[in-house]
Amino acid sequence: MTSTNVDFIELAVSKFQTLNADDRLAVLALLFGQVSEEVPASALNSMPSDGTADLVGEIQKLSHPEQISALRQFQNQEGSEAAISTNSYTSMDAECKLAFWYHLAQNLGGSLVGIPHDYIPSESVAEVLDLFHMNSTEEIMSFMQKVLEKA
Repeated sequence: MTSTNVDFIELAVSKFQTLNADDRLAVLALLFGQVSEEVPASALNSMPSDGTADLVGEIQKLSHPEQISALRQFQNQEGSEAAISTNSYTSMDAECKLAFWYHLAQNLGGSLVGIPHDYIPSESVAEVLDLFHMNSTEEIMSFMQKVLEKA
């Protein structure tokens, strides 16, 4: 990766970290939706999956409002009144978290609450997403791994 790309990723990570939990969830969902067409589900087989499928399964059992609440808690690292304990999520390394969010993205709008069809990204979300218009899937995945290792 060139230094320009590293600088770009650091800028994107910095902007992402200023977002509130809902906006971070929107960025992750929209970017994973974008790359999921290019990264086959079979790619999950090569990623560590320590507990990711179990955690996704737990979330799928919740009502849609509870799913959103649980995902917010993962982004905020809060777990005091969580429908699902955040301990299994926070103990994951960045690659497992990447597999977890990828798996979630594969189920958005199906067994997991999806982004509403009339969703309009906030200006802050649009700023982060605009950074990715001409970037490769590899750079997007590098960004996501960076933000998830800090989550």
